[in-house]
Amino acid sequence: MSLPNLLLYSDYRVFLKEYYETHKSANPNFSYRFLSQKAGINSSAFYKYIMDGKRNLTKTTILKTCMALKLKDKDAEYFENLVFFNQAKTIKEKNTYFDNLTRLRGNYDKRQVQEAQFAFYGEWHHSAVRELLECLRFTGDFEALAKRLTPAITPRQAEESLALLARLGMAKKDAQGRWRQADPVLTTGGQVDAKVVIEFQQKMLRLALEAFDRAKAEERLMSTTTFGISEETFDLFRKKIRELKAELLELARLDPKPTRAYQLNLNFFPLSKGTRE
Repeated sequence: MSLPNLLLYSDYRVFLKEYYETHKSANPNFSYRFLSQKAGINSSAFYKYIMDGKRNLTKTTILKTCMALKLKDKDAEYFENLVFFNQAKTIKEKNTYFDNLTRLRGNYDKRQVQEAQFAFYGEWHHSAVRELLECLRFTGDFEALAKRLTPAITPRQAEESLALLARLGMAKKDAQGRWRQADPVLTTGGQVDAKVVIEFQQKMLRLALEAFDRAKAEERLMSTTTFGISEETFDLFRKKIRELKAELLELARLDPKPTRAYQLNLNFFPLSKGTRE
């Protein structure tokens, strides 16, 4: 029996539900009552209410749940922070638990795209299709998938794109027949000088220009700023931009209900020669 990996989840209720369904499929006698008994909770429907979002976990029931699910050390700490992150009422609380989740996960699911997988960067819509898999319950309607992209692609292109993602190990079907991302986060691992990656970035820049006409002002954010700085500050800028990108990737991964694919282009380049030149 293959148990769900907690570190891949951004919603503890979804994790509990899939944990329950996995055990139930392997053992028909596994029940909500049995799970409550393992946790020392006197309500047979307690976890059903939790999974359905009708009740919340408390510090005490979190500890009992960790015992019942045999979560220890890092996994137990991650589960506790995930619960408090999902149940947080304020932005300040969410930020606190978000930082803890980021620290605990590290680079766990950041998969580096290998050179043999660089066909992924051959067309701009491959990355968009991959992101839409988490926004839709996609099971095979390529016409609907193609129409969701802006600009729209053809159903044939959508089908070929998914076939490529599957072949490269970037998308897979789950037990319910829904297509999902194989890894939540992809990175080039610094291989930004590869010709195909550069061409991909150029295509995304052209889409950014077209977005002025295609997207409403409230649906996009376009900003330009010119700085006069030293080489030392330039290096600091680059570090800060990379940290921001990493934080945004983690925020996107922890979004429990994504509805739309977005593209972020960060461009930072010289407009003059240096003083030594």
